[in-house]
Amino acid sequence: MIRSITKNDLEDVNNLLIPFNYYLNEESFKNEFLGVLLYDDSQIMGVLVYDLIYDRIEIEYIIVDSKNRRKGIASKLLNYLLCENKEIKNISLEVKKSNEAAIKFYEKNGFEKVAVRKKYYGDEDGLLMVKKVGE
Repeated sequence: MIRSITKNDLEDVNNLLIPFNYYLNEESFKNEFLGVLLYDDSQIMGVLVYDLIYDRIEIEYIIVDSKNRRKGIASKLLNYLLCENKEIKNISLEVKKSNEAAIKFYEKNGFEKVAVRKKYYGDEDGLLMVKKVGE
């Protein structure tokens, strides 16, 4: 089941976000542009954090709990996001240049590499990837 985050989910979501040095708090719910989708099957198994900025979406993170990877959860979250936001023109994100698994996932889902962002992750370059959805 995919659903939006609630305040009761914060602890579990933040546990998944630890590796990214990113966290959500109650103030996050006041950000009108921020969206968080959860894949929940009695426990939170995956999270998609994104910003909806007018007619485009920027994905901050897609994270699936390590015990539940390779089960299609990230694809389900991404597809749900697209179905719920049909009016958008594109989706963008940055990914570490060395994260080959994520790059393959995004390419498989229609994202294209459009630019390199030098030192985006401190000492590592990031790739800007974009998926055009509508015009």
